[in-house]
This record gives sequence, structure tokens and C-alpha cells, in this order.
Amino acid sequence: MTWASWRLQRTETLIAVVIFALIAALLVPTGLRMAAAYDHDGIAACLASHSFNCEDTVQSFTDRYSHGVGGLFAWLNLVPGLIGVLFATPFILELESGTFRLAWTQSITRRAWLVRKLGLTVGAAMLAALALTLLLTWWRTPLDNLHGRMEQNVFDFEGIVTFGYVAFALALTLALGAVWRRTAPAVVVGYIGFTALRIFVLGWLRQRYEAPLTSTFKFGPRHAGPDVHDAWVLSQQPSDRFGHPLSQAFDVLLQCGRSIKANTRLIDPSCLARHGAGYNHTVYQPASRFWLFQGIETAIFGGLAVALLLFATWWIHERVS
Repeated sequence: MTWASWRLQRTETLIAVVIFALIAALLVPTGLRMAAAYDHDGIAACLASHSFNCEDTVQSFTDRYSHGVGGLFAWLNLVPGLIGVLFATPFILELESGTFRLAWTQSITRRAWLVRKLGLTVGAAMLAALALTLLLTWWRTPLDNLHGRMEQNVFDFEGIVTFGYVAFALALTLALGAVWRRTAPAVVVGYIGFTALRIFVLGWLRQRYEAPLTSTFKFGPRHAGPDVHDAWVLSQQPSDRFGHPLSQAFDVLLQCGRSIKANTRLIDPSCLARHGAGYNHTVYQPASRFWLFQGIETAIFGGLAVALLLFATWWIHERVS
């Protein structure tokens, strides 16, 4: 039974391996170069010294690796959903073709068939999620040391949330396939549903898991606390020292942007001070909430996945003949 299930899932497993290999071929060479540059440039020691000159070094390093390949991370948000619907496909195909009836007429009960088939499907999908998480976390390590892991398109690929994403896409597709017993509609609607929930969580819900914090500090990275440096910044604007927003902030920033010092990317604080805007008022989610937010988001997607899997199991056991 297990061997037969594996044979039915070989094609999808091979496709998942090819997808992972393509991502690895793109990330591994740049990851090795980035790690070597991080050590060669002495960035860790520079940060430990709290030197002002580190700002240029860090900014240069970030520009080299956050853009380019790093800019493709947003597109990798599509991969967990793709893994989920991919591994759900063989199971739905078997329901669509009716070959499951042959197994049920043998010595295997419906319950045993469901447990083995779904166990293999879920296990394979979770292994793929683990491989993707380990690869992307390894690649991002130097940048995480500089900027933390709370920013969007970073948070989504580290920790445990990828397991929740994959499980939800898989379970939603399986539930739709169990009811419809049509592979193409289940795959399409399952992926659309996964994407819609991801967009909702990313764009609105995640920032509301906990009330955000605020901080007002003098303009310039040297004056922002480490909690703000590594945080997910929700909004930031020039203000007075009491945190009151500056009217016509955009015009002031545009004017002071012309006062950028040579070889730096910082807006001249003295220019801002002349306009009464020598401070930044920041609303943010601190880096210390990373694992709390990971747990909440994984519970949302994972909880929905468990409910959908239970529904699919019940439907097939009780309603499919």
C-alpha cells in the first residue's frame, strides 16, 4: 500500500525536487559569496565597535545583496502554495479516476487507506517545507545579522510559518478535491484561496497580532535603539522631540535630501533640525516578537489545515462511494 502510494506520487515529488534544485542553484552561489563578503569586510567586528563609519559599510553590503537575488524573495512567496497543491494532486487524481475503489475492495479498510495516503502526502509536503526553510534561512543569515527577521518577505521564510503555509495549501486543495473529485478546479481554487489568505494576513492581520510600539529618536541610525533597527517598521515620519508629526514632512525630506553628505546615504540631520524636524517618530513591531508572531501565524494556517484535513477525511470516509 505504501509503495503503491509512493509510486503514484513520484511525478509530483520529482517536480518538487526540480523546483528546489532551481532555487538552490540560484541561491547557493550568491549565499557563499555573501557569507565570504560578510567575513572579509569585517562587518561583525564593525558592528560590535558601534562606529559611525559602519553605516556606509553596512549600507553597501545591503545594497549588493538585498537587491538582485534578494529582491526575488517576494516571488518565492508563491512556492509554499505550489508545494501544497502539487502534493495534493495525486490524491485527488485517484478520487477523480475512481481507482480508490479497487483498494477498498481488497483487505484495506477506508480508514487505513486514508491514514496511509494522507500520511504520506502530508509527510512529503512537510519535508519539502523543511528543505525550503533551511535553504532560505541559511542564505539570509548575514542580512538577518544586520536587519533582523521581522520584515516582510523575511519573516515568511524563516522559523516555522512555512510549514503552516504548505499545510494550509495542501489541506484546502484536498478538501476541495474530496468534495468535487475534479483535479483542475480543486488545484486552481485551492491555490487562489491560499494566495488570498496570505495577502490578507500579510497586508492587514499580521501587524495586529500585538499592539505596535512607538519610539521617537533623533534622526539618523546612530540614535535609533537596537529594538528599532531590527524591527518591522510599520510607519516612520519626521517629528518634533515629543513625537508630533511634522506638517509638510515630504517637502522637508525632499529639501534636506539635497544635503546628503559625500559617500553617505544619510539625510543631513542639521538640515532637518533647522526645519524643526530633528526627530523620527516610528511605529514598529519589535524583533523580540518574532517567535510570538511565528507561533500565532503558524497556528492560524496550521489550525485551518487540520480542520480542512479532518473535513476531507470525514467526507471521503462517509460520503464517497
